[in-house]
Amino acid sequence: MKLTVNDIKILWENGQAELVAGKEGLDHAVVAYDMMEQPDIKPWIREDTLLITTGYAIRNNKEKLLGLIRDLHEADAAALAIKTRFFEHFPKEALKLADELHFPLFFLNNALGFIETVYPVMVAIVEAKNGVEMQTRYQIGQVEKKELDRKFYFELVQEKFEREEEAQIRANSLYWPMTPARLLEICPRYPQREWFGEKKEKAEQATEVFFRKQNAAYTIISFPEKTVILFCEPERILPFKEALKNHIENLEKIIETDLYIPVSDRIDRYLGMSEAARQISRLSQIAGKLSVKQKVLWREELKYEEMLLEISKLPQVRSYVKERLYVLEEYDRQHGTDLMETLEVLLRNGGSKKQTAETLYLHRNTMMYRVKKMEEILKCNMGDFKTIQELAFTCLVREYLTENKEEGYKL
Repeated sequence: MKLTVNDIKILWENGQAELVAGKEGLDHAVVAYDMMEQPDIKPWIREDTLLITTGYAIRNNKEKLLGLIRDLHEADAAALAIKTRFFEHFPKEALKLADELHFPLFFLNNALGFIETVYPVMVAIVEAKNGVEMQTRYQIGQVEKKELDRKFYFELVQEKFEREEEAQIRANSLYWPMTPARLLEICPRYPQREWFGEKKEKAEQATEVFFRKQNAAYTIISFPEKTVILFCEPERILPFKEALKNHIENLEKIIETDLYIPVSDRIDRYLGMSEAARQISRLSQIAGKLSVKQKVLWREELKYEEMLLEISKLPQVRSYVKERLYVLEEYDRQHGTDLMETLEVLLRNGGSKKQTAETLYLHRNTMMYRVKKMEEILKCNMGDFKTIQELAFTCLVREYLTENKEEGYKL
């Protein structure tokens, strides 16, 4: 069975490499691969071989790079796959030459090790020699891989592995991204029956395209009820964060579903997956709170909210919040007022009465009356900084309790 450069391109569509030139030569046969770093390799170039290299030996010599492409083409090699991390600026002339010669040129993902890039190629070459049809292998492999991904993820979360080396071997066999990596989950803000089907599938497909464009190594682990993604973040994290936010906003319009994306801290080893999964779970709880409305929830940006979530579970804290705010909520119920809402807006505005009046469209005198009434009911001075701090903390914890309906909290 014939293995082609196009088959290699398909194998590398999970973020391992990107075809940047020579697309007219994708039907060239591939019977072997080689890895070389010598500056002059012409005597060792073989026909139908995929050459994989860092290009370190020719990183500062444009003419040698162009010569390498010509030598490979003359030897009827299959393609060149090169890492660009050692090139300050990859010569445009090299791309132009590869296009002119119809010689496929790939840029390898700088964030990945060679095992993640080379191993699938090695397996494909062996299977091609044994007569396994590429499309059949791909279709069967996709189904099997999804099941193996789910099983491996569960084993990591349930801490079934004792040694990191064991987990690394499994991860490499499944082409998972190398650590350090992050975990994220695609979540509908308001779960609906329609999500568990076509919408979820579209979200996965669109997000896969997003990670490919970001040149980030990733693995999508798809469950019937949820989608989690393990990925290596690009070196420039701030542009990536903005791009992910924009992707989610566009995705919401396409599938007509309100989404949020909890993202864990970086894990330095696969045995840290259980903690990453716990972080995702806590962030999902935080996502339901009134004060957190952003689309992408990065754990390092929400540690204060995570602390509030944990504090709100303490019986003494729950009791204190109830006792402190009960009188104000009871007054609202008996008199049909909304002083509790006024207090929350006042605290969100840092105690500014003017800004709160503008937010609630209140006359200044009405605002002053409400503040005086709240001070009377709560027996406090709203001009006191410590009082503002205490009430702000109490209202934040209350927000977590009232939103968390399964806790059965009610003032």
